[in-house]
Amino acid sequence: MSNIFIGTNFHRDFPFHFDQDWLVPCFAAGTGPDEHHPPSNKGEFVNVTTKTRRYQNTIYDFRHWYSSVSEDKFLKAMGTQATDYYTINSAQDADYLGSACYRRFLLMDKDNDNQKLSTPANSENYEKLTSDQMKDNALKYLKESDIVINREVAIRQTPYLLLSEYGSPESQYLVSQLKEYWFLFKEGILKANPSYASSMKWFTESKFCNFEGVYVTKKHLMRQLVTEYFLAMEHVWDNTKEVYPDKEKNSYDCTEPFPWRYPGFLMERFVPFFIHANKLKKTEVPLVVLG
Repeated sequence: MSNIFIGTNFHRDFPFHFDQDWLVPCFAAGTGPDEHHPPSNKGEFVNVTTKTRRYQNTIYDFRHWYSSVSEDKFLKAMGTQATDYYTINSAQDADYLGSACYRRFLLMDKDNDNQKLSTPANSENYEKLTSDQMKDNALKYLKESDIVINREVAIRQTPYLLLSEYGSPESQYLVSQLKEYWFLFKEGILKANPSYASSMKWFTESKFCNFEGVYVTKKHLMRQLVTEYFLAMEHVWDNTKEVYPDKEKNSYDCTEPFPWRYPGFLMERFVPFFIHANKLKKTEVPLVVLG
């Protein structure tokens, strides 16, 4: 058994190094006409939608809010959060839990000063990123801090214009996304944990953010983080006018081409807020994007 379990979300075939035990490839298979096979037959994947003796709460706990759309669209909207929900609910024996996706990983080397690195997607690079040395480094950092996460970046009001004015996590989100989900989510955060009231100004005042949110942390902290996230999302889904905004059917006042992806964009900003609000000690390392 590994002392680290990082649920790694896949939705397509992609190179990966399966001969290691701490970054675990996962996928949401679906059922019936929306059932999918594992992304490849090159290794073993965990199906996060299948119940087991130790895993009774799946992402389908939230399916009723998306009853107006197909199961396939629901699972796409949940994205990596389906794997996160599996990670905290599947009675993992590991002391440390984390979240990653098929092409975003952490380079477990805090002495490397890069914020973000791009590298070809091949088995050799995956093997380096999941090596025993990287795992040993992660365990070392987790002894020294509460969470290991990709490095924060200075926030630009518009991320695509390098010379645009600096913004905050909130203003950067609202540049491209629908406003309704954002403000409902902030309400939901306070409903889930009223003690965060004095920390909420982070959303409008911080000039830095750990975007893309690949991390590994102590088990009880990931369970708290993901639980509070879904409690906040339940407030969103309870009060929003439309759970699945689809530009193929309607027009919306946002530049985001797939506004139904808001659950992932909200989680991306909740993770660094959670670190701030709980005064967690973090170790930052470079983010590696493959492909």
